[in-house]
Amino acid sequence: MISLRRLILQNFWLKFSSVALAMLVWLAIHHSIHTDNDILRSQLKLNRLLAQEYIRVPISLKTAPGDKRLFRLSPNEVVVIAVGEDADLRRAASKDIRVSVDLTDFDSKETVTRKLQADAPPGIGVLAIDPSSVQVRQVSP
Repeated sequence: MISLRRLILQNFWLKFSSVALAMLVWLAIHHSIHTDNDILRSQLKLNRLLAQEYIRVPISLKTAPGDKRLFRLSPNEVVVIAVGEDADLRRAASKDIRVSVDLTDFDSKETVTRKLQADAPPGIGVLAIDPSSVQVRQVSP
């Protein structure tokens, strides 16, 4: 039977350094998560005129000129989280913020996941697109 003293003291420095390293990694990750959220909050509070709005936007397709293929998107519209001055956000309806998927090099007969891209007018920033990707399937040749 191994004594408690021997269990603790055998390879003590190896055990101590492992626990210390694990604590450092945890603290770094914890700090990084909270710093990212704090930076976003401070940027929004920096100018009290900044507002955040959720806008439902249809997805448009970017295809090569003359491309006659038809595609099915799932989902076909997304929610954009936009930030800007309150007046700019009121002026910029869903027609001014565009979300698109690039299909210029699409050549699959299977359903494929593609990332979405957002374009916003000056004075409006896009924080996030939900969902950030879309399922694309070619319907006709």
